Amino acid sequence: MRTAWAAVIGSPVKDSLSPEVFRRFSEALGRSIRYRAVDIPADGLLPAFRRARKLAWLGWNVTAPHKAAIAGMADRLDPWAAAVGAVNVVHFRDGFAMGYNTDVQGFLAPLRASGVGLKGRTALVFGAGGAAAAVCEALKRSLIAELFVAGRTPAKAEALAERFGGLTAEADPAGLKARVEGADLLVNATSAGEEGLLPQGLRLKPGCWAYDLAYRPAKTRFMTEAEAAGAKVLGGLDMLVGQAALTWRIWFDEEVPDRVVRGVLEELRKIP
Repeated sequence: MRTAWAAVIGSPVKDSLSPEVFRRFSEALGRSIRYRAVDIPADGLLPAFRRARKLAWLGWNVTAPHKAAIAGMADRLDPWAAAVGAVNVVHFRDGFAMGYNTDVQGFLAPLRASGVGLKGRTALVFGAGGAAAAVCEALKRSLIAELFVAGRTPAKAEALAERFGGLTAEADPAGLKARVEGADLLVNATSAGEEGLLPQGLRLKPGCWAYDLAYRPAKTRFMTEAEAAGAKVLGGLDMLVGQAALTWRIWFDEEVPDRVVRGVLEELRKIP
């Protein structure tokens, strides 16, 4: 059987669990795939993309900070990637690079599984990159009533909020705290979950959920602080494995059975 070559690319990616996920999929489904994590700096992205297009790569998963840049390099985008303006899956075939975005579906699935209703609710998203854009698209399609975006770069947060019909959360601590305490859903779509995104002294709304797209550590500081303030919490591991299953379907035109997905999740939860 011919071995397929694939990778997760970003910077940094050394701690990614994606290679482990695809190794387990490969074993369970009997396909030969060599999947690795490849750290590519921003100035090396275009040359690497051009090489991958010419060589026998099956595809890439794309993580921060390259999702928006890859969207501008792909030959064509699927409707989700076009709507979000970011790509997290590339399929290379015969010199053609097709860009996909599975972040929208991957983000929503754990919420639905947990019975979290979004219609008519208020959400606050931390972040203004490709992952945050996918979250905003998902929330918009879920008929969220109010959407606020908070980012370390106010101009980027304002641009993202305007694009998806949301509002920018106040930059001053008191204003931000009020927005956080008024939200039904808090989402960390940044890599800063360990840096203390939430204001001190929070009292969150009853029934509030806090969702961190990061999956390492299993309970991030963002999740810990939100839980202490009264929220129910979700981490990013379910999203990671769910997206990997969607990637597998794109690359191989083959579904990953639910039992395999559940088994991989159970094993990965044992990893510190």
